[in-house]
Amino acid sequence: MPYSAAKLSQSSQCLPTEPMQNTALVAEGGGQRGIFTAGVLDSWLHSGFNPFDLLIGTSAGAQNLSTYMTCQKGFGRHSITSFSKDPKFFKLSRTLIGKHAVDLDWYFKQVDQAENKLNIACGEERLIRRQLLFSATKADDRSATFFEPTKDNWLTVLKASSALPILYKKGVKIDDHYYVDGGLSAPIPVEEAYQRGAKRIVVIRTIPKDANVQSPWAHKLKSLLCNANRCPKVLDLITHHENAYQQTLNFIAQPPDDVEIVQIYPQQALASGLVGSSDQSLNDDYHLGFSAGLSFLKHYQGL
Repeated sequence: MPYSAAKLSQSSQCLPTEPMQNTALVAEGGGQRGIFTAGVLDSWLHSGFNPFDLLIGTSAGAQNLSTYMTCQKGFGRHSITSFSKDPKFFKLSRTLIGKHAVDLDWYFKQVDQAENKLNIACGEERLIRRQLLFSATKADDRSATFFEPTKDNWLTVLKASSALPILYKKGVKIDDHYYVDGGLSAPIPVEEAYQRGAKRIVVIRTIPKDANVQSPWAHKLKSLLCNANRCPKVLDLITHHENAYQQTLNFIAQPPDDVEIVQIYPQQALASGLVGSSDQSLNDDYHLGFSAGLSFLKHYQGL
């Protein structure tokens, strides 16, 4: 099965539109590998399933949770297969002239276009009895920060959660600080969910359960930038990220006695990568996610 569930009590079932107390959903990032998460969540939207009262996402995971809460099935898939594959989105050579290699300004402009607009009003309505958080990393001290989106800041904090360090220059300025990708300090914010009272946590991963702590996110950054005389800074970022990642994996492997953690993950490495994935890879990984989501529902609901 593409998930692990040592125990998830049948008493936790409820009407799909009603949030369950102390039940959280956590979504990992991963760039275009987020297509797997998009598939999982689309299968749940198709089935009318959303029992979570707390949802926390990082980077691409935050983007996918946005569309899950706005009930826009297919929006996340379209954003990845269309916007993130457009040449305007990613071009490493732009760093040589002082511009963003990853143009999140252009990307979120597309998200906010009338024909592709994220239905934030719907999201706000569905958040009346739920809490949605996006993780970001404060650039000056690398501390994890969790933003709660509103109609006024939704796309700004979503951009902050997705701003890969260096590839999006300084990051996103919010108030008096700059913020970069949440994956740097909170790659899978399970501990944050627990600290906020969650006793049942479902985690959607974009890499296999037993993958090496040397995550593809960090090493893609290394391969892109170490030839640009930035290696010391990049390696420092990787060390910080991997320490945070290992801490999270340790927590998942040995959680406190009063919490149950269920993981949904690809059984093997996805064909998609951080960027530059083929149409076929994205399509295949989306359907893997959709199937994993349905498999989870079958187990979870005892069908």
